[in-house]
Amino acid sequence: MSCGESCIESLEILIYPAKYGLEFVLHPRPYGLNENSNTQSTLDSAEKKTYTQPLSKLKQSVKRRYPAAVTAEVGHLDLEPVGLSDVTTTRLYSHEDGNRETPGNSKTKPLKALFDAFRENHDPFIYQVIVSGKDGQYNASVRCATYRPKDTYTGDRDFARLVEQGKPSDLSRVFAPGNFTSNHDPRLAAGLWKTSYTKRVNGPDKYRVEYNDERTNQYTSRREVRVLADRNREIILRKGEHRRLMSGDTSAEHFLKEDYNLYGWFSLFEAQLGPFVQTVTDRWETNPWLDVDGRSEPGFHSVELITIETDAEFGFGQGATDEASGEPEVQNEGNLPHRSYENIVERSFTEGGDDIEKVEQTTEALPDLRIWTDEQFILTLGIAVGSTIVAFEVEDENSTKPSNTLKNAERAIAAGRHVIFGFTQDRVERGYRTLSRGYKKKTADGTGAVLYNRTDPVRTVDGRSVVRRGSGATTYELRGRELTASDDDGELVCGDASEDVSTFDWPVAGEPTDEDTESAGRCGYYRKTEDGTHRVETRDGTAIITYSEKKAFLADWCRIYEPHIPMGFGYLDHVTVTYLDEETNQIEVYDPTPEWATYERTETQKAGFAAFFDQFIVARDGPQLTYDALKETFATWFEGHSQYDAPVRSVIGGYLPEEFKKAKTGATGNEYKYFDGYDWLFDPAIDSPHQTGPPADYDPDEVDDSEDSDESGDSTDESDSTDEYTETEQNDSTDTGEFSDTDDSTNTEESSDTGEADSTAGGEAATADVDETGVDEDTDDDASDDSTESSGVQKTLTDATDDPDAAAEPEDTTTKRTTEDA
Repeated sequence: MSCGESCIESLEILIYPAKYGLEFVLHPRPYGLNENSNTQSTLDSAEKKTYTQPLSKLKQSVKRRYPAAVTAEVGHLDLEPVGLSDVTTTRLYSHEDGNRETPGNSKTKPLKALFDAFRENHDPFIYQVIVSGKDGQYNASVRCATYRPKDTYTGDRDFARLVEQGKPSDLSRVFAPGNFTSNHDPRLAAGLWKTSYTKRVNGPDKYRVEYNDERTNQYTSRREVRVLADRNREIILRKGEHRRLMSGDTSAEHFLKEDYNLYGWFSLFEAQLGPFVQTVTDRWETNPWLDVDGRSEPGFHSVELITIETDAEFGFGQGATDEASGEPEVQNEGNLPHRSYENIVERSFTEGGDDIEKVEQTTEALPDLRIWTDEQFILTLGIAVGSTIVAFEVEDENSTKPSNTLKNAERAIAAGRHVIFGFTQDRVERGYRTLSRGYKKKTADGTGAVLYNRTDPVRTVDGRSVVRRGSGATTYELRGRELTASDDDGELVCGDASEDVSTFDWPVAGEPTDEDTESAGRCGYYRKTEDGTHRVETRDGTAIITYSEKKAFLADWCRIYEPHIPMGFGYLDHVTVTYLDEETNQIEVYDPTPEWATYERTETQKAGFAAFFDQFIVARDGPQLTYDALKETFATWFEGHSQYDAPVRSVIGGYLPEEFKKAKTGATGNEYKYFDGYDWLFDPAIDSPHQTGPPADYDPDEVDDSEDSDESGDSTDESDSTDEYTETEQNDSTDTGEFSDTDDSTNTEESSDTGEADSTAGGEAATADVDETGVDEDTDDDASDDSTESSGVQKTLTDATDDPDAAAEPEDTTTKRTTEDA
């Protein structure tokens, strides 16, 4: 065809269903455009002259060769309506370069079989062929993407389903007789993965995904084998191929050619092109994009009609209107980047098949977005969750305010809901670390935890706030159940962590004290009177000192903020951490492998217990740490960090360190009842008023059926990364409690890295009436099956992978439209 013209380097063909039937886009890449040229230029741009001759040749070919049912026009292609999120995309691979059957030797029509299946099952798709070459010898790249959520495979469950059952719309089902396979070939998983998948009608699907180490030998380590396994898994799921399809990029993975003799950019003679571009005569009467939420067919903006020798008219498809839905109203809370992030999340999860909506914000505490899932499975991320209602919190603003992130986690946990956090890519590691611990760092002596300060000031029941002389930070340390508050001059007060700190015996100026210490007289109770006087008072309301101007008051006193009392040793068992990839604009799960993890289950469990012991257990006279509490708490912590299940009770005893084994246990033999002289770093079961309750939309009368699923817990998907999760000490400066000259309402204590006060999104009212100079850093110093849905490509296609030599191809510029499959 036209790709043989001397002025055309390559020709891209895109075919997809749309409002008026199938549409065909022909995009010529002219000679003379280098790799740095704009690959989606407009025809009236500076490159118009470069495109003039290829377009002229292409228009003449369209006029001469296309049937009467076709109308054609020149214009610009817009792929943005297709969606933000990538989908699992099939790419065709040749087994042996150049060994192909010709159309004359076979009566099969693979494109007709493929398109018949798409049409009968009402599936939206984009089929792409890119051809380059001349003089009868060509290279080609063939891809196909389908856009129903069930056809996008994410996570362990979908990986097992794809390997075991295959993809219904796999191109190799119709092109296999031509000596082709695809990136979904299960042989890519053979010897590297152990998988199984069972569809269950009355419960979540059962699946297993485990590394297969049979290729490990004296020359190839287990680590090397698993790196290969992860690499091949990515190819099989292959969302990255969708970005290549959208950009016209023909590049392919070199290792598929070297290791498997598979060619993604393969050679063809001219006669062998037919099966990939042959014409079929089926009428497309409906627009399947109308059935897919969040996506629609590509747009095309016409600038010139092409008159074909035989007249043709557009034929209208059947179905509802194809008007795009308008943007939903955005909440008043949060700045523009926050709302933009929310829009991306809502669109991506909708495209992925999840039932998600933005939550209309009020002055009450509410999540940013809410997901409903009867099957307790998030399709977009491919993860199982423990609730039918899942909160999504965008943390682009709270990434510098760890306590607000923890409050959002606690709010969901209090309602029995799983919560997904979305961070920016540069902040996700810090956000993950915050959620993995729940406190800032260990104390200098290693016997307690330094806590985060909340953004709420300490207030008495009559509304007065607790203040203290000077500036600087108020620091809380938690040891067992004992909570100590101090400032730069030393300890202020201590009490039981389950009590409200406003009831603590703060050393108030002007009140008698049993001890003559430096802390005496450093605190007071502040209120602003109706006449504008700023008073610091004793408990009974006696004035200690009054100020007529707030600036004078601010020079002498600062506010004390509530501590954040952790709800256990981290929150990872209840949350999923995600981030927005800056390069691909995709929502990705952040789940780093802890540095103590290994490639062996038992070794990982043993190393995990050692890390848990070092971080959370201390020698302390008096308490008796029970074995039951140890087992239960460790299991929750371990499974939040590791891909493996926690060890059973009988096994944990073998992992105990020597000092534990020598402690008084109150039992004989191999049994343990308690460990005398040992205690938690802090009590993980503290019930404190300084922990956050459920969100405003929580109804305790609505029972959330969150029973444990029977999904296999044996899935193993560890990477070789050693993303840090350590309990080493941090050198975090705490926030100052200084007032500002603004309103005296609720304050924001924690500040951003630049010292600016960030607004709190997701329904938390946050005003900045404090002048923050400290930075509260958190840095370290020390399911159900979709595979048999009737809406997919369920007509069984006849059953019968990359080359690095290919260059990137340009975006689509020239188009031909039709009412029939041409």
